[in-house]
Amino acid sequence: MNLSHINEIISFVGIGLMLLSLFLIFLSRNKIKIKFLKMITAFIAYMSLIISGILITYIVLSWPS
Repeated sequence: MNLSHINEIISFVGIGLMLLSLFLIFLSRNKIKIKFLKMITAFIAYMSLIISGILITYIVLSWPS
């Protein structure tokens, strides 16, 4: 496995985390009524959004590999 394959997998993980955060934010804001559960899902959503942003930034900055 060379560097380009690893970068491809990292980018797919970043995209997946973005989709997960989108789904969890939707659940947290619209579907969940219990306040504690709403806070937990929102926290997980924002953490996955931050991690995906870091991963995508790494991919963009290491582009010509």
